Amino acid sequence: MPDAFPDAFLSYTRLDDQFYRGSITGFRKLLELGVKVVTGDRDFSIFQDVDDIGFGEQFQKRLDAAVAGTWFFMPIITPLFFNSKPCRDELEKFLVHEKGIGRDDLVLPRYYVTAPVLEKKELLEKDPLAIDIQKRQRYDWRTHRKLPIDDPGLLPPVQDLAEKIADAIERTRNAPPSTRQSIDPPRNLESLSPRRSPSALSRSDKQVMDSAFTNGLNTIMAEKNEPASRSAEKRRTILWVDDNPDNNIYERHAMEAYNVKFELAKSTGEALAKLRNSRFDAIISDMGRVGDSRAGYTLLEAVRESQDQTPYFIFSSASTPEYLARAQSKGAQWSTNISEQLIAKVLASLDEKSGTTRS
Repeated sequence: MPDAFPDAFLSYTRLDDQFYRGSITGFRKLLELGVKVVTGDRDFSIFQDVDDIGFGEQFQKRLDAAVAGTWFFMPIITPLFFNSKPCRDELEKFLVHEKGIGRDDLVLPRYYVTAPVLEKKELLEKDPLAIDIQKRQRYDWRTHRKLPIDDPGLLPPVQDLAEKIADAIERTRNAPPSTRQSIDPPRNLESLSPRRSPSALSRSDKQVMDSAFTNGLNTIMAEKNEPASRSAEKRRTILWVDDNPDNNIYERHAMEAYNVKFELAKSTGEALAKLRNSRFDAIISDMGRVGDSRAGYTLLEAVRESQDQTPYFIFSSASTPEYLARAQSKGAQWSTNISEQLIAKVLASLDEKSGTTRS
């Protein structure tokens, strides 16, 4: 790793990258190439902790220095991102850095998997980091996420995002000098060639760009040598019990992105009937339902009495250590009212049950 700091910092969870078989890493390489092609800057680089921390370096010290010394912060937004302490720490540190140099346009989020905390007002209001991301222009990658890294259909959106990053570089370069003084800035942006707008590019220029993207993509795929996406594996099925299922639409959408499908039940009786006829990989239940204020426990006790050890999660309006301890004493894996925490715990349980190991 050279001593110079990179131009951008990629913040993501390795769980997301591993689930999608390295597609976030592959995307980073492709986007880095895209910005080089668009700007003509062969030295443009995006820091990623997998590749850019050398053997023997102090991990946290190197990360902190990279966050403080980069121009742009690129978070990969998923429910797991908001539940990850390292990701939250990176974002918090960069926001302090950004504010300290008088800027508010250096965070470039890519929305990768639906995050309930960004979609539900009552959740958003409780999370200052989510509020900051919500205020920013985000590049919605949720539909593109389904494309494998070698799909030609991925090139246009990558080129479009590379153009937007080039525009951000231009804004930064044209800003008043007082707002361009960062801690150990990666490079002098005035050294870059002037940015050309897409309309100013000739047909031959665009052909050269397309060719460069294609050649770079082939190189990335040759290096990647990864097995097929996890999305090709058998889908896991969860029974979700709630008399108001519309309350959990965003949570279900988020988990569906991780190869999960759902059966819904609105009552304890309906849930038990489904459990008699089908096998599920996990059960999620609310707590109170009509006629039973502790329905989550009622169902849990019935499930465990039948010797069914399916992982069980309670998603209720309360989340305290006391509630969690009580739920676990009755045989539940977890109890929470935090969407991102629920998603992270359920996905971890599904992987453990299937024998998958994630570092």
